[in-house]
Amino acid sequence: MKKEAEETVEESTKEEAEKVKEETTEEATEKTAEETVDPKDEKIKDLESQINKWKTDYYKVFADMENLKKRLKNEHANQLKYAMQSFIEELLPVIDNYERSLTVEPESEEGKNILKGNKMILNQLMNILGKNGVTVIEAQGKEFDPNMHQAVMQDDNPDFGPNIVTEELQKGYMLKDRVIRATLVKVNKD
Repeated sequence: MKKEAEETVEESTKEEAEKVKEETTEEATEKTAEETVDPKDEKIKDLESQINKWKTDYYKVFADMENLKKRLKNEHANQLKYAMQSFIEELLPVIDNYERSLTVEPESEEGKNILKGNKMILNQLMNILGKNGVTVIEAQGKEFDPNMHQAVMQDDNPDFGPNIVTEELQKGYMLKDRVIRATLVKVNKD
């Protein structure tokens, strides 16, 4: 029995020694395989990573170019849309003076006919401006809007509610959706 136990221990020890030897051999083989990586494989990996980097750079540049195209297109559209703004801004004081001149009541029949003709000319001019996107900002009786109106005076009129425009002192104008001159107004107190 003792002999059998000794033989069993010896066999177990031999088996364990063989396992350790096999594991050591496998590890050595793996290390050797890792150490002897083919230089072509490394070159392929380097080239693939370089290609991926170039692709990423390409996509970034492509996206930047697309964004630039969109921005330039929007800027160009706005330039076209508001190209007349400086011209109209210079024309507005002339229109104001022309409208003031039409408030004078003529005494003679001939003067009344001239006044009527001048009012027709002003209407034509305003129609042309309207066709090109210029509109008058309505203010009288409306609630004060700091985006469209410029308050220059306050009023204490019981006929109007608080913060309502009681008088328009100078017309305001818009070009399409942009205020080119705010309306000068008198606003009722709160």
